[in-house]
Amino acid sequence: NGTALVDTLTAWLDSLGNVLSASASLDVHPNTFRYRLRRAAEIAGMDLNDPEKRFAAMLELRVVRADSP
Repeated sequence: NGTALVDTLTAWLDSLGNVLSASASLDVHPNTFRYRLRRAAEIAGMDLNDPEKRFAAMLELRVVRADSP
């Protein structure tokens, strides 16, 4: 539906898991942000409670951003 799930996950990781800060940075209601974060985790099949998975996701998103023009 054109939802910015990657942006949501990136904002959450960049804010070290602080939903209020991350949702404010995207100008999205915290409940909407939480829903998008859950959907991103479901689609990616990722356990956001696993610190190693979060670290891997953070690295991968940074590499993808670095490669983008």
